[in-house]
Amino acid sequence: MSDETYNESEQRNNDIIKQACENEIIEPQLDDLSKDSTINPADEDSQFIYDDNAQRLICIGSNFDCIPQSIIDAFSLKTKSLDLSKNRFRLLTCIQNFPYLEELILDDNDLDDTHTIFPTLSNLHTLMLNKNRLQDIYKLVDQLRHAYPKLTHLSLLGNEACPYQISATNQISSNNTDLSTFAQNRLDEDYQRYRHLLIFRIPTLKFLDASEISSNERHIATQLGDILYSIVETKQSRSLSTNEEKRYEKRNNYTPLPKDTNKNQSRISVGKLPQKYSGEGSQGNKFVRDGDL
Repeated sequence: MSDETYNESEQRNNDIIKQACENEIIEPQLDDLSKDSTINPADEDSQFIYDDNAQRLICIGSNFDCIPQSIIDAFSLKTKSLDLSKNRFRLLTCIQNFPYLEELILDDNDLDDTHTIFPTLSNLHTLMLNKNRLQDIYKLVDQLRHAYPKLTHLSLLGNEACPYQISATNQISSNNTDLSTFAQNRLDEDYQRYRHLLIFRIPTLKFLDASEISSNERHIATQLGDILYSIVETKQSRSLSTNEEKRYEKRNNYTPLPKDTNKNQSRISVGKLPQKYSGEGSQGNKFVRDGDL
């Protein structure tokens, strides 16, 4: 075969191979994927990252208020840890689709007392709720203790329901040192009462907010019992509202006197009045005769 004929034949073979490569559809093989991550089922859900080794689903700072159904279908039954920090979650209905969750992180969302209902998860042991809008600690505790019977780690820092405050003594002038110390002591006392309350009402807890629960704390919480829990009832009864108390007094304070509806209108008084004789216009002696004088 001449060189010219060989070159033509080789060129035809190259053209055939090139055309075959252009027409071939190559599908990705799951075996080639890293075991540490999973490609999401849809591009629009690419904010969700799944770690197969840790069985952890993560979506941080994406402004989601609900988990897409495609993500639920793909990962809900194999996820044990779910991190949804810095989103806009308020309703947690979608979380109930993850029955095997052991860890749930919802830091910096829109959870509040009115809209948020925590779904029952029998295996959950870690719950992070920092920097939300939770205010009613008593309502929250009742939900958590029933929804999560295995809860051991809980953090509520940054919520109004948690009275934890960072000391700012160094930022206050020396003239206000005594006042700031007093205020800080009050905050410390409030926070300790808060810890005792949660330790008693959720006895499975081992770690609360930024510190582990000590044996001494647990002992004190057990001794105090529900006395801390009744504080809310005392506060509510006191605030049964001043207006309510005033209305109650008005209804029940009986008086025989008529209501003073018009202060400018003359009123009739019943009773004995003191008499003083002036001697003017007196008719008291008109029946006395001269012989009686």
